[in-house]
Amino acid sequence: MRRLLLAALVLLVAPALVVPLLAVAPAVLAPVVRVAPAWAAAASPADVVAEVRRATTRYIDIANARADGYLQASGMESHHGYHFALPTAQARALATGTLDLATPPVLLYVERDGAWQLVGVEYVLPSAPRDDPLPGAVWHRHESSCHYRDFREVPASSARACAARHPVSGERFVGWHPTFAVAHVWAWYPNPDGVFAESNAWLAPYGGVAAQDHHAARNPAEMFYSQFTHRVAGVVLLILAALTVWESWRPRRFPWNAVSAPVWVAFGLYLIPTSDPESWPYGPQRFVEIFDDPLVLQHKLLALLPIAIGVIIALRAAAVLPGGRLVRVLGVLALAGGATLFFHFHDGRIHFDWIYLQHAVMGSTALGIGVALLVGTRTARVRPWLVWAWPVFLTVMATVLLFYREG
Repeated sequence: MRRLLLAALVLLVAPALVVPLLAVAPAVLAPVVRVAPAWAAAASPADVVAEVRRATTRYIDIANARADGYLQASGMESHHGYHFALPTAQARALATGTLDLATPPVLLYVERDGAWQLVGVEYVLPSAPRDDPLPGAVWHRHESSCHYRDFREVPASSARACAARHPVSGERFVGWHPTFAVAHVWAWYPNPDGVFAESNAWLAPYGGVAAQDHHAARNPAEMFYSQFTHRVAGVVLLILAALTVWESWRPRRFPWNAVSAPVWVAFGLYLIPTSDPESWPYGPQRFVEIFDDPLVLQHKLLALLPIAIGVIIALRAAAVLPGGRLVRVLGVLALAGGATLFFHFHDGRIHFDWIYLQHAVMGSTALGIGVALLVGTRTARVRPWLVWAWPVFLTVMATVLLFYREG
């Protein structure tokens, strides 16, 4: 009974410490495209414009902006332009409250007949700064909003308060952002109201069309989010592989022989809300709607696997249940999870592309783990290499995830 209580303590308390670390992983682990030193306060608006121009001359060619990680985040907004956001710079500014003039989080463009023109930049902070680093700038409040696949926005207090589909276009919800403060610098296009005005009336000829009514393909922000969450998972699996090696290096007493168990459980708890931001429990969809979308359902079921693995490792290490039987259960779970990855289709049908190939490699890795575990519990002769098979397979899986990409 004492060992069972200890196992329960490991599984219930430790994840409460690990999950918050995983929750902030996007801000900590995001790949930095370019780190520039914070810029000192300018002496005049002309100095600000000159500095912004120096920092963004490269982005007159929109291909360079895209190459450096700027993603389209809006349609053509009247008097503002198309917004191209750099997720790492935006996250860093909101997390630290620091304005880095040399790395604007958002670039503003207009477009006509396929030709893109840079018109200005946008800076974001959690709130309007008391000591304004932009002399004479007008900081305005950008209310919290739901974002949809066709780049339309609808104000809402939380992701749960968003509609699952846009009320006009019917496009799917893809994300939500909290309220933040915004300031513009119209460094590349004249503005009758000044370089720091909230909007630019002289952009009126470019119109203000949010997006087409039907936008079937996933937008760049969705692809970035998917790639990033896969890479976070890769980092976690590398940590788990290292912990598994440490546990197996020599005999250890409980709970030191199960230090990976709470990490597995926390990993699964992290995946449940982050795997599909539009679904329960984070997004606007209700719990029962999980069963209406095969892809979302598959993600949620796969998120349960790390939790099950953590429970099995803890119970086996605590000698609460027979170790061989639990390992066989673990092998069956690995086989089931690996098999589902061969039927992981982002657009609802089979498609032999790079995304499918990556999932097939991960599925093959999981199948290998399952076979190794099942064989290892039946034949004593192969058990010595079984100790290392588990972390090796985890490392292979992590490598695929770390280099996962879409498009």
